[in-house]
Amino acid sequence: MDVERVIAQIEADFESAHIERLLKYIRQPSVSALNLGNDEMARMLADEIIEVGGEAEVVETAEFPVVYGLIDEGAERTLLCHGLYDVTPAEEPNWINPPFEPQIQELEGLGPCIVGRGAEDMKTGIACVMNTVYAARAAGEKLPLNLMFVHEASELGSGGIKDFFPRYKEKMQKANAAYWLCPMGQTDGTPIVPLGLKGNLMGRLFCRPGEWGGPVGNEIHALNCNWIGNPAERIVEAIAYLQARLEEIYQKGEGWTPSEAEEELCRKLAERMDPERMKQSLGVERFRQDDFHAAVRSHLFKAEFTLTGLHAGFVGEGKSVKVSIPSEAQAVVNMRFQPGEDPDERIGNVRNILAEGGYGDVEFVVNNHYAGGGTPLEHPLIQCFLKAHADMGADPEVWPVHPAGMPVALWTEELGVPWIGGLPCNAMRKHAANEYAQVSGVLQSEKFLAYLFEGFSKLTY
Repeated sequence: MDVERVIAQIEADFESAHIERLLKYIRQPSVSALNLGNDEMARMLADEIIEVGGEAEVVETAEFPVVYGLIDEGAERTLLCHGLYDVTPAEEPNWINPPFEPQIQELEGLGPCIVGRGAEDMKTGIACVMNTVYAARAAGEKLPLNLMFVHEASELGSGGIKDFFPRYKEKMQKANAAYWLCPMGQTDGTPIVPLGLKGNLMGRLFCRPGEWGGPVGNEIHALNCNWIGNPAERIVEAIAYLQARLEEIYQKGEGWTPSEAEEELCRKLAERMDPERMKQSLGVERFRQDDFHAAVRSHLFKAEFTLTGLHAGFVGEGKSVKVSIPSEAQAVVNMRFQPGEDPDERIGNVRNILAEGGYGDVEFVVNNHYAGGGTPLEHPLIQCFLKAHADMGADPEVWPVHPAGMPVALWTEELGVPWIGGLPCNAMRKHAANEYAQVSGVLQSEKFLAYLFEGFSKLTY
């Protein structure tokens, strides 16, 4: 493939067609939590794969559909592109434009950005791949590789792909590598190359009355607080104990620990990152840790157990109150494992910690979970990826572990192929108002893919 010719076509078509494709994707709501628009989004993606000469189908699963497609160019190498087409609800009040009516906005310090739900997580990556394919077709260039597509709905825990995988494993064995289509770049355009991603779990903690105390079968007036236990207080205490024990395990180096090579990559990463720029891009005033290297190390290597929601009793507004001790409390939690860790073992560890702290009555219910994974720095796929960035004149940050959670082990362990992820586009604020992707990063990502496709086609591992 003549890379420069394809890049020239990308530049020619970018404003008129390529940006519009991403805007079209974002205009189509695909909210798993509301069961809204996923079928339509999946069909849209399948139709485009067919339009550029591939074959595609929308595969029904136990949860949401998976889009499976293949553009077979008769090449020796096949790259499996793994995308996420669903998004989270967009009910935040302070959007600068309606979340499903995306616009190009001038954001301070970022330049022109596409603002809308799914700009980061993760419609931009899918659009970039399709735009690169369309550009190659328009330029009269045959792709130097075969492209396989597996696009899923993941926001509720990737249950669909677990159902899809064993049914399509034989077809997917044609792939030589799996590529996660996530925009990953700093605000200054520096690409991020993750060598691995964490596993993920969504679950809930429940505290109900029992031998420990609490009102049985009904709420009770708060005047009884000094002699009757409170499930809301108890679940908060249990979570605080759990977090303290996980911090102790991390500080003592127990459980999963990084290799010296991973520690060295972490040190280099902390040295080149700008703490002030990171705080600005994240929208925070400080990190938990005073030392920036310690903050980066914790971000990469520490076990994660995050309280994302808490509910107990009556919560009104203003003067609207109900003075009662609730009979039940629950917490929504997210847990992330290091690459190579067994999720079932980690789940067992959490239950053991709760029991040892005297909170064995607190029930830990797991909704969905999967294992992470990665590929070593020295693998030819990673080196090919880094060379594509070098061909673009970029010096990427190499992250030994990225805290994003995806079922990487499906590709590396069950399918047996190496994995890589990331596109050189700054996109942020997922799950929040004014989610965005930098327009310049979208263009850079499409050009990068042209170099990557050519380089990957020549690999011989």
